[in-house]
Amino acid sequence: MVEITHQKEYWEKARKRRHPTHPVIKAFTSPKIALIRSVLSPFEKGKIKLWTLLDVGCGNGYFSYYWENFYQTICLDYSRQMLALNPCKKKTCGSAHTLPFENDSFDIVFCSNLLHHLQNPFKAVAEMKRVSRKFVVLSEPNRNNPFMFVFGFIKKEERNSLKFSSKYLKRILEKNKLTLQSFATMGSVLPNKCPSFLLPIINIFDFTNILGFYHVAIGAK
Repeated sequence: MVEITHQKEYWEKARKRRHPTHPVIKAFTSPKIALIRSVLSPFEKGKIKLWTLLDVGCGNGYFSYYWENFYQTICLDYSRQMLALNPCKKKTCGSAHTLPFENDSFDIVFCSNLLHHLQNPFKAVAEMKRVSRKFVVLSEPNRNNPFMFVFGFIKKEERNSLKFSSKYLKRILEKNKLTLQSFATMGSVLPNKCPSFLLPIINIFDFTNILGFYHVAIGAK
């Protein structure tokens, strides 16, 4: 496994995490899911069966918990500790660099806030493309946001987020010959740091803008 050692040690540590139903987590995920659904839903029209989705680096289920409302979802993470906290039904332990699935196994491969923790994000996205039939959806911190820049600078496990400009994330898709279907920079909610009582104020600023906390990129195969 080509994971960075200190990253694996960090994510395997036992810690209390917010449940996906926590109001801050819902505020963090809902706008991004709505944006992604607005792009992908037209492609799903006329399909009898639900599309399948693989959530790579699912963690304790912040997104996959909600993806289960729309897709047949499988969660993958290399941390057994995080998987144990994930309330979703179908989970498997594995590396993003060598996904344990056959080619074209899923309609959508989704990955949020994982690439900047990996040694080789280009290879990981190549694997995501391999197991995807239609789309690869990526979300990563926006290094041009002042808060995200400082967070990435001071926290060792987040240091590689400083690479993730919009240009860099688009280049990862381009190098893997994925056609950019949609790109947005959005969000103002930090899922593990934001106090619940601040949500009404923060939500006012939670819209698409160049200084949003996160990039969301949708690549078509």
